[in-house]
Amino acid sequence: MAQDPRVLLQQADKAAKGASGGISFFGGRTEKWEHAADLYTQAANAFRVQKQNIDAGQAFEKAAEIQQTQLKEPDDAANTLSEAFKVYRKDSPQDGARVLTSAIAHYTAKGNFRRAATHQQNLAEVYETELGDQARALEAYDTAAQWFESDNAEALANKLYLKVGDLAALEGDYGRAIAKFEAVARSSVNNNLMRWSVKDYLLKAGICHLAAADLVATKRALEQYRDLDNSFVQTRENLLLTDLVAAVEEGDQDAFSDKLLQYDQLSRLDKWKTTLLLKVKNGIEKDEEDFS
Repeated sequence: MAQDPRVLLQQADKAAKGASGGISFFGGRTEKWEHAADLYTQAANAFRVQKQNIDAGQAFEKAAEIQQTQLKEPDDAANTLSEAFKVYRKDSPQDGARVLTSAIAHYTAKGNFRRAATHQQNLAEVYETELGDQARALEAYDTAAQWFESDNAEALANKLYLKVGDLAALEGDYGRAIAKFEAVARSSVNNNLMRWSVKDYLLKAGICHLAAADLVATKRALEQYRDLDNSFVQTRENLLLTDLVAAVEEGDQDAFSDKLLQYDQLSRLDKWKTTLLLKVKNGIEKDEEDFS
């Protein structure tokens, strides 16, 4: 039968009070603190079983505080805060972000950047999904990518750099998005496992150039993409970008839409591409109004 988490919590509070009070003539204070931390952890897990996640998180935090301040075990404290994050994440994402940030600070101070990067990615996902803070999510993903890269985890880093590119573009920071997509394309062009995706990275970069409304830069970029990957010139992605540039130059909204429809019939345009391409199309409409 599962133990009552409230009873365990009361026992933990009593153990912590006993460890902190009075004078210990025979030693054993460390063992008392260890016992208190263990009881808080047991209470947290009992709350977890009952899906009382906020109570579980608070109990984990009490255990972590003892591990950090009384037992001088920062590694254990960081691991316990990571557990607190897991239970806080859905029910109290702000608390989840707070405790995970503390754990990440410990891992980076210890030089454990692979583990820090994984948690930083989790933090970014909370900002993006649970808290809806795209700006903080973007920065957190970028930091996680840099840490993965510093630990020679190129594939993991590139995955997150692409995420940064996606978010930056949706936030209107096209220059940053272009830089991320092009960098990942360059690092992937000679990788047999990633080479097939280069055309999509370059398509995304090209769409961002169009969204930035700089046709000169867009044309220059397309030339560079063909030099970067000789096979790109034969792709449908290159043809689409070339046709879209022509349609924008001519102010022909119908041609722009027709080319997208033709491409979409064979290669579905995802929501991200559709969102940005709609902005480009609307820009053509605006230009037509300006000259009418």
